Parts: sequence; structure tokens; C-alpha cells
Amino acid sequence: MTDLSSYYLRQQEIRTGDHLGFSGSGIIPYLIKKFSYSRNPLKWRIPDGTINHSAMAIRLRYPGLEKRRYTTEALNKGLEFHMLSRRLDGYNGKVYWYPLKDEYDDRRNMIACWLFDNIDVPYDYKSLFKQAVASVNSDMKLLFCSEAANFAYQYAGIKTGFPVENGVAPTPADIDKFDIFKDKVRIL
Repeated sequence: MTDLSSYYLRQQEIRTGDHLGFSGSGIIPYLIKKFSYSRNPLKWRIPDGTINHSAMAIRLRYPGLEKRRYTTEALNKGLEFHMLSRRLDGYNGKVYWYPLKDEYDDRRNMIACWLFDNIDVPYDYKSLFKQAVASVNSDMKLLFCSEAANFAYQYAGIKTGFPVENGVAPTPADIDKFDIFKDKVRIL
């Protein structure tokens, strides 16, 4: 069983629209980190080995569920919805929480709307492998993890540095550097 004490210390602070960055220690996370690069607007690539998976936090306000936190993330079955504590339990690696800056508080509901409207959009395996050697184009018919997060932020009017109209999808390493978050906090 995984020690979730760091998560439980911060659980009630995690809000809809906050980002979760996963840094796994298995072979697939290793390969993603090894071949995933942060891209900047000048199109040069910076090797990065920190984050290999992006997810978005959700807080529901239904009676009895206010204390629980959930995640939406693009996984093998597409954009999925999970209880965050169950997702973290047994995870082999580190997880970081990126709280959105306060100036975006009024955008959180729009982020949630986009995420829920896109549950079950299939996973974009082709772009996952392509991004190891080149930039990939954003396409809402298929999604990979950091692409889904970027679309949700863009839908809510939050500028990430990867505008949807440019068609270039960010990697998890790029999300780690977005200037829309407060300081990241390790929760696992």
C-alpha cells in the first residue's frame, strides 16, 4: 500500500482545474521522459526528464462528495474519470500538484465543463510516439494527456503558450513550465 499522507495533507486544497504531474518509474514512463522534450516558441527542444504524464484535478460539490478529489486524464481507454486517492494508491513514482494561480479561479468551472464534455474521447497513441521525434498537431478527435490539459485551459480562456490555433500540442514537460500555476507541491 502506498503512503498517501502527503496527499491527504493537501487534499482539501486541491481544486478543479489544478494540474497533476506524474513522474513514473516503470519502463513506459522512463521512455516517455527520455524521448519527451519541452518545446518553446522558437522550436528548439530542451531535454526534460521530470514529468511523463499529465492529469487534471476535479472537485465535485455534491453532498457527501465535497471532501473527495477526482482526476480526469487521457489513458489507454481515452479521457477517463477516477477517484484521485485510488489512482495514487499503488502508483510507482512521484506525483506533483500544480495549483492554478488565483487569477484563474473564475475559469475553473469552464475547465470542468470541457473535461466532462470530452470524457471517453479515444487516446492518441500515434501522437504519443510521434512526439518522441517531432512536434505533433493538436486534434480533438484523439487526445493524449498533456494535449487534453492544454485544450481544457484554452477552452477556459487561459493562455498557456500553446494556443490551439497554432496546432502544436504540448508535452507533459511543457505543462510543467506553464506560467499559470503557483509553486508545484509533491503529493506522492
